Formats: sequence, C-alpha cells, structure tokens
Amino acid sequence: MKIILINDVDKLGNMGSEITVKSGYARNFLIPKYKAMPATKNNIAIFKAKQLEFQNKAIEIQTKAELCAETINKLKSITIKAKSGVEGKLFGSIGSRDIAAAITTASGFKVFKSQIRLPNHNVLRTTGTYNINIHIYNDVFAKIDVIIVSQMIKNK
Repeated sequence: MKIILINDVDKLGNMGSEITVKSGYARNFLIPKYKAMPATKNNIAIFKAKQLEFQNKAIEIQTKAELCAETINKLKSITIKAKSGVEGKLFGSIGSRDIAAAITTASGFKVFKSQIRLPNHNVLRTTGTYNINIHIYNDVFAKIDVIIVSQMIKNK
C-alpha cells in the first residue's frame, strides 16, 4: 500500500516521504495513529497544501518534547518507597507504571509507561539506585535516577 508519511517514523522515513508498506501495517497502525495517510491523488494534493502546517506542528511537538526532557533531566532523581525485606528484596516489584506516575507527579509533564526504558526490560525487585531512560519523542530522551528505598512496616 502506498502511503505518505505525516510525521517522521523510525526505520521508515521522514515527513512527506511517499513509501510502500504492507497494507495491514498502514491500516492498523500508521493511519489510525495519524503518522501516515493513503497516497491517493487527492491526499497528495491535500498534503502539499498543508505541508507547512504539518511541519509547524511537528516543530511544536519537538519543542514541547525537548522542554519535557530538560525538566526531567533537571530532576536528576526521584525516590520511590516500597515495602521490602531485611536484605532489600521488595515485596512485589516496581514497574514502568510506578515510575511513570512518580515522574509525572514530580515533573508536571505526563509520562506514559510505554516511554519508560527499564534496565534489561525487567521490573525492579530490590532497593537501590537505577538509571532509567525515558523516550519522550522521536530522538528526544531523558535520563533520571530512580532510588528505591525501604518503607517502614508497622508491627501491631
């Protein structure tokens, strides 16, 4: 299926590129996510007319992403309290959802769990300091240290 890319897409092309992809990938992912549109004569004319608008929108999104990454980088670290045993092993685990919620609270920018890149693509199961990467937008990344500390358990 021939499509026109509305946004830059990794490993496919840049905005405005006219490419051929499998029809299922275009119909089920690229078109619903507003990353592409079918390359019909009418859509090509519409894209050329609105190309400047698309470029301005892409620049605006890029600028917001860079501001978000800068704010998260300034935080340097966040602390998450979790129940743990004597040896530092957690009762449960800390996953990308917990980290995304803590970063959203601390920075004021909405961070989704899909943007969090955990070490070894695994959940965190022990107390300590972990260096986490956050994929904000296309080539914009932020780094933050997640410090997991033991939460005191009250005995009755």
